[in-house]
Amino acid sequence: MVIDLRVFLLFFAILILKFSMIFDVIAPNNADEYQYVTKYTANLLTTLRLSLGDFDFGVLQDNEIEKDDDGNVIRLPLNKKQHILFWITWVLMVIFSSLIFLNFIIAEVSNSYANVKVNIDSLIYKERAGLINEAEDIMSSSTKKTNKKKFPKYIVVRDRED
Repeated sequence: MVIDLRVFLLFFAILILKFSMIFDVIAPNNADEYQYVTKYTANLLTTLRLSLGDFDFGVLQDNEIEKDDDGNVIRLPLNKKQHILFWITWVLMVIFSSLIFLNFIIAEVSNSYANVKVNIDSLIYKERAGLINEAEDIMSSSTKKTNKKKFPKYIVVRDRED
């Protein structure tokens, strides 16, 4: 199933990366929980959380602008244009990641399940044949030669039509 999802996971990673860069330009995340990682990594993690439905709007409270002469960080709220741009980007992110993309993943998982369900009978027969082969390998060669009922000199093959 993971192999079937590799294209979608790559697309999801690109989507997260793209929206992370957009949020980095609009309003970088300065939350205390990301103090030990870089700002870009903080935005990447925030965007990943946002795409999975964890809506944290702490970035709207204040935004780091620059440091003053004493080295203190000046934090100002987002202006009106940044606010509008943030919400437009947020809505696009929710639409693309949650509604559309996660539905694609559910459809692909359902498709993988359907493929397994179609091939289940042949897999069961293959496993049974393997178990029979292992059981026959355990028996001694003298038993195989003397027991004509269990080990005939011929094999019956039947084709199955579906």
